[in-house]
This record gives sequence, structure tokens and C-alpha cells, in this order.
Amino acid sequence: MSDGPPGTEALVVHPPSYEISDAAEIADRVFGVSGSVTELSSERDQNFRIDTDEGDAYVLKISSPADDAATLDLQTEALRHVYRTDPDLPVMEIVPTVDGSAWTSVTDDDGVRNFVRMFTHVPGRIVSEETLDEDALYEYGEVVARLGNALRGFFHPNADYDILWDLQHAASLRSLLDSVTDEERRQLAERVLDRFDDRVEPVFDSLRAQVIHNDLTLDNVLLDEHDRVSGIVDFGDLTHTALVSDLVMALASVMYRHQNPIEAAQEVTRGYVSVTPLEDEEARLLADLVATRLLQWGVIVAWRVDEHPEKTGHTVAGVDDAWRLLRVLDETGLDVVGRRLRTAALSSNVPYPRIETAELKSRRRRVLGQSPLSYDDPIHFVGGEGVWLFDSAGRRYLDAYNNVQVVGHGNPAVAEAIGGQARTLATNTRYLHEAPVTLAERLLATMPDELDRVMFVNSGSEANDVAWRLATAATGDSGALVSEYAYHGITDVTSMQSPEIWPDGFDPNHVETVQPPLEAPHGGTTSDTSPVESTAQAIQSLENRGIGTAAFVFDSLFTSDGIHPPDEARLEEMIHRVRTAGGLVVADEVQAGHARSGSNLWGFQCTDVVPDIVTMGKPMGNGHPIAAVVTRSDVASALYDETGFFSTFGGNPVSCASALAVLDEIEDRNLLSHVTDVGGYLNDGLQELAAEYELVGAVRQQGLMVGVELVRDRENREPASRETTAVVNELRRRRVLVGSTGKDGNVLKIRPPLVFERTHADHLLEALNDVLSEQCS
Repeated sequence: MSDGPPGTEALVVHPPSYEISDAAEIADRVFGVSGSVTELSSERDQNFRIDTDEGDAYVLKISSPADDAATLDLQTEALRHVYRTDPDLPVMEIVPTVDGSAWTSVTDDDGVRNFVRMFTHVPGRIVSEETLDEDALYEYGEVVARLGNALRGFFHPNADYDILWDLQHAASLRSLLDSVTDEERRQLAERVLDRFDDRVEPVFDSLRAQVIHNDLTLDNVLLDEHDRVSGIVDFGDLTHTALVSDLVMALASVMYRHQNPIEAAQEVTRGYVSVTPLEDEEARLLADLVATRLLQWGVIVAWRVDEHPEKTGHTVAGVDDAWRLLRVLDETGLDVVGRRLRTAALSSNVPYPRIETAELKSRRRRVLGQSPLSYDDPIHFVGGEGVWLFDSAGRRYLDAYNNVQVVGHGNPAVAEAIGGQARTLATNTRYLHEAPVTLAERLLATMPDELDRVMFVNSGSEANDVAWRLATAATGDSGALVSEYAYHGITDVTSMQSPEIWPDGFDPNHVETVQPPLEAPHGGTTSDTSPVESTAQAIQSLENRGIGTAAFVFDSLFTSDGIHPPDEARLEEMIHRVRTAGGLVVADEVQAGHARSGSNLWGFQCTDVVPDIVTMGKPMGNGHPIAAVVTRSDVASALYDETGFFSTFGGNPVSCASALAVLDEIEDRNLLSHVTDVGGYLNDGLQELAAEYELVGAVRQQGLMVGVELVRDRENREPASRETTAVVNELRRRRVLVGSTGKDGNVLKIRPPLVFERTHADHLLEALNDVLSEQCS
């Protein structure tokens, strides 16, 4: 007979075997409580309910011989700590002996000594997991977290209670696998333990740890007639281990018999994180820990049946359901399950309820009107990580489009910087603070020496609006040159400089459009006029109307025109014409900046151009609202001298902290060279697709800003606008996100977060190949 690994002693020692009459006598003599006695089920101890004539109810607990006085003291002091820290938690209360002690000992007829305690009986019933609705599951999760919070500051010298149910001992299960005689279950157990060894064990000791209940299953959490928590019992597995283990026990308990196990687990998780948000590592490991917990149950029961058949009664019930659930999770994929649980974990500390997608669409239409949504079938996203977005069903989508999250969705460093500063101070730039000064200094260190002033605002539109104020103040003129299909923002000023959103017939008197500086006049342009000639003509047209040129505003990669990395010589000649006319040059880096080009931090640095003003926005805070204008001191002075400048929220410490964290991530993760490598790799793959499919007319790429132009005829370059829309939506159906751009909407716009890897590029290329194959068949 095997003695088993450490932590099994409590699982194999025979429980006490007192008669009901013995229990009645002990209750009366030791605790002064008399009444009718009923024996309750228990795995290791012996429990009796005492109902008094006065209507009170108590539980007499005769402890397993495996529990010593130190263990009882641990449990007693833990209960007392819970009373003090969260008196509203429905835990059982200690009933002292007649001499005031928390416990005493009794001896049975065989001379075996057992400790005995009494507690108040908590009301409630054990319920079937499949009957619980979302509200009940959510509250269950809340209570599990509350108990963890109540025990957070508790310390006891005997808190290292050793029991195999503790997840930190999961690796010991391998020594019991000979008892798992079913080959399919044995192989499943090996796979789960292999993942535990690979993913969990190396980091388990770094997880948040404290004394926890360690067995908050629905056997020990009682519910009232409305399925709300009314009692918490059985602190017998109390030990010091990973805090997340309490949640794991609850999830495993709910899932193994629930009709929709993952959805049920998500609801419990949402309840838990509403009280105690999970740390990133805890959320990442949640599915593996749940699988390990289910495996503990299956393996320990198999070992008990094999080695200690007399000790199987309490835990055998339902174990086949646990094995079935474990198989389902394995077949679904623990990574998939993990993403869905992590999505639920991300819902912590948000001041809004989760809404079903259909209802959300309807409510959105009522309050937001015709606010546009991407794709024919809009997506309800609830979470993101790196280059992945997760919808409300837990499905993940490869994000090859959203440049705002430049260092990845949910970037921990940026989130921690925002949270840390928000908890410390959020004010404005009328007060001295290190964050805006440090950020301005770091931005200027990346710029040409001529640029020496920074102005902070909140969005790219604001930045371009301020740039225009600077240009008009510095030049005294009001004429603007923009590229043919530019987009620079949504303010009154910037919308007039954004032909992409002009309604038919709209033609601002002070704005002229110019051709993007291409090597040849195709791919989104509307005339054969060279870019330099179109610039000269635009300047002359303004002068003919009595308007001088204030500025040429351009997106450094001409993204909205169809993504056109500029021909350097043509761009420089265009700028020469503008400056000769007295205008300034504004490089809009909202889309092209923050390392997207790969070779440089800013898109304009791909040429020898030195702008007079540089604007930046979207990616600057990785989604947090911050933007900036960088210029020369003489240009800035023109505005300050005329009207002054101040933005209440621009440059606040929280936003600046986010922007500093983004710069750190770009530097620490060496994203400039990474973007060059992955962008080149993606370009090679796209060129191969272009060689195979006539629909692809051109591939234009600079770093991780990529345009794939689709045409119906390569000779006359007829735009394939309808086909482009179909490709975008078919990729969305395959859970790959791209956009479209260009005057004719026939250029696939690929601009993923810069943490995009070669494997992600392969995923995108495979999906695009499938879609192009369908379109061209």
C-alpha cells in the first residue's frame, strides 16, 4: 500500500465514529447546548447539527485525528479575523465551551483522542450548479473575493497546512497516476500536468499569496431560497497559498455540472474581479489552474479507490462529470478557454454593466444615432491583449489595423503608468510637474535641432488645429495646401483640410489640394500633373484669390491618399515651392509616427525634410488621450504673443505618464528594428500574393504601414472598390482585422500594433490568400 505524496495524510486518516447519543452528551456537557441531534455529511471530520428547543441551531464538529491543536488554532484565529474585518460575511461563529475555550478534546471507546468544537449553524442549502442564474453566479464570485479580502492581513505561524488539494502541490499528482487505469484519462492527465509544469509551476511562487479558505466550492458556500449566499462553512483546508486558488476552486465547482460551463465561469469571474481584480499572471493562468483543480479531484479519487477504498464515499460523487468537463476543456483548447476567462477578468473596475450584443446595438442607435461602425457585421469587443482583440463570446481577432495601440492592446507598462499616476495626481500644466517637462524633453531629443518647443493637447485633431493657428499667426496668411485625399481631423479647421470627408461640391476657398509626391501619377491620383507642378499651381490659385500660403500640411506617409511613402526628391521640391511662397511645413505624424516607419521614430525622418511644425496624436498614449505639437520657438512665440495658449487637460500628468511609458516600450523592446524586420517579412509575403493574383495592383510599404491596392485591370488601374470592401469583410469573418483607404476605397490598409510578430504576419497572409483566392475564382 502506498503512503502517497506529501499532503495526503489528512485524506486517508479515518474520521471519528461517534454515535448520535455521544454527540448529544458532548454538546450538553462540554458546551451547555442540548437539543435534537442530526448527523451531517463530512469527508474528514464528524459533524452533528444540534437544534435546541429555543429554535437555535449549532454544529458540533469532532475533528479528524489528522488535525492537531496548531491546525485548530489556525482555523479559529482565521475565523476571528474574518469577524473583525468583514462582519457581514455569513461565516459560522465559534461557540465556546462552558469554560470559555474555543475547543477541547474528547476520547472515544478505543482511546483515540479527538478535538471537538461548536459553531453556530449558518442557514442555507447546497444547490445544484446548473440552476444558478447569472446574478447568483456573479454574487458567488463576489463573496469568494470578499473572503479573500477579509483574510488578507491574517498571519499565523501554522498557516503552512499541508494538503494535496493545494494547487501548489499539483506536480505531486504524477506519483498517483498509476491509479488512473483508463488510458484516455491517463493521457489527459499527462497533458494537463505537462502544461502545469511548463506554464504554472515556474511562476506559481510569484503569484499573490496569503491564507485562504481553499475549498470554496458550492458544497461549502450555502445559498438561500433566492440563490444568494447565506453561509460559508468548513475552514478545514485553510492554508497559505496562491490567492487565485479560491477563485479556481469556485470556478471548477460551478463548471463541472453546468450546461454552459465557460459562460458560468465567466460570470463568477466577473463577480470576483468586481471586488479583487486579477493580476495579469493570475488571469493568464486561470484556465490551466481550473484544469489542474479538476484533475486533482479525478486523480485523488482514483488513488483513493485504488489504495484506500474505504475513504471514497464523499468525493466520488460527480467525479465522472469532472473528467468529462476536463476532456471538453482539453478538446476546446485550454488557450481558448483561457482567453474567454481572461476576457471576463478584464471587466474589473469598470463603471458599466456588460450588455448583450443585440441590445447594445439597439441602445447605441438610440443614443449615438448614425455614429459609424466598422464592417458589415459589427463586432462587440470586450478585451484586448497585444495584437489580439476578444469579442463578447471570447473569440479572438488578429488586429492588423488599429495603430492607436502602438505598443499593443492592454499593454501592462502603459496601464500601470496610467493607474499609478492617476492614483497620485491628475492636474494641469499651470502647475509645476515633472511629467510634461520630462516628456517634452524626450520628444525634442528625437527631433531635428531646429525644433525646440512642445505644446500638449488631447487629440490629433486638436494638434493639427493648433498647428494651423501657429502657421497663420507666424505667416499672417490663411491659405492651406493638403494632399488630394488627406485627412487631418474633425474640428472646423481640420475638417476643411480633410478632403477625405468633404461632401460633394464642398470646396473651401482657402484650401487647395496637391498631388502626393509619387514616383508616377497613379494609384489614387486624379490627374497626370506632377506633384511639383500641382503644388506650384495650387499656390498660384490661392494667390489669384488674394490668399497667401500659410502652410502645406501633409501626412508623412500620405496614408489617406492610399499609403504612399513619398518620393524624397519630389517632396523636397514641393516643400521648396511652399517655403518660397512664404508658407510653413506641417508634418502630421498622427498615423505615421511613433516608430511605424521602422527606420525612424517619425515618418518625415525617412526623408531629409525638416518640418516647421510636427503634430502627433493617436498612438502617443497607446489609447489614452494625449497629443502634441512640436515646433520652433519663433513659430510658437507668434501664437503666444498674439493670443496665448493653454489646454486644461493637455499635458496633464496622467496622460504624460502614458506617453512616457509608450516611449519606454518602443525603446526597451527595440521596436524600430523589430518593425523593420516584420514589415519587410510581411511585404515579401504580400509581394508573393501580388505575383499570384491579378487583383493586386501594387503593394506599398514602409515599416508596418502597408497599402495593398486592388485593381480590376492592371493596365488601366481601374479601382476594385467593391472587391476591396468584400475582402475587408471576408477577412473580418475570418477574424482578421484590416481597413481600407484611398480616394476610391480600393487600398487595403494594414497598420497593426508594432508588437506584431512574423507569426502574426503569417496568419494575416494565410487569411488574405484564402480571401483573394475566393475573389479571383
